[in-house]
Amino acid sequence: MSSDAGKAHLDTYLHQVQRHLGGLPDSEARETIAELRSHVLDKVAGDFSVRAIEAALDELGSPREVARVNVTERVAAELETNRSPWRVFSAIGRLASLSVYGVFAFFVSLFGYALAVGFVITALVKPFNPRNTGLWVEPGHAYSWALGVMDKPRPGYELLGWWIIPVGLGLGLLFGWLTWRFGLFSVRQMRRTARGGRD
Repeated sequence: MSSDAGKAHLDTYLHQVQRHLGGLPDSEARETIAELRSHVLDKVAGDFSVRAIEAALDELGSPREVARVNVTERVAAELETNRSPWRVFSAIGRLASLSVYGVFAFFVSLFGYALAVGFVITALVKPFNPRNTGLWVEPGHAYSWALGVMDKPRPGYELLGWWIIPVGLGLGLLFGWLTWRFGLFSVRQMRRTARGGRD
């Protein structure tokens, strides 16, 4: 009876861990759960009492922390073989639900890539639609700017004219590179935080 209770306690714990493994594909989540189960069973060395199981689980930490460490480690490991901007952004998205910093990193990355794409598209479209494409500043509103391709000319004045082409391409590439580097830094930071058990 004590053995059944201990195994039931382990199953409950692993189920709670699995609920927090949303950042992993199903196959990887199942593999993670199997590894954790094997680790706990090795740790108790045949003693399946509730007390022994609880002691082993206490060493692992809370289900949420265990899930965060495993998801972060696997996502970070994937980036060691492929660090393309899309893979880095995808990794940030998978880690966003695990911490407040993850949410912050996701929105910063989203804004950075959107700005980069906006500058590049504006630069590329300018030769084909010069009147309605550019960077505008509204009169009397120094902080009211608009970038991109408009359906009609905006009030105010276009700031860069034809210079939007080299400036837009340069800033687009710069913002894209900075956002990519920020994403890599953020994944490393979240990995260190997860390993240290801090929120």
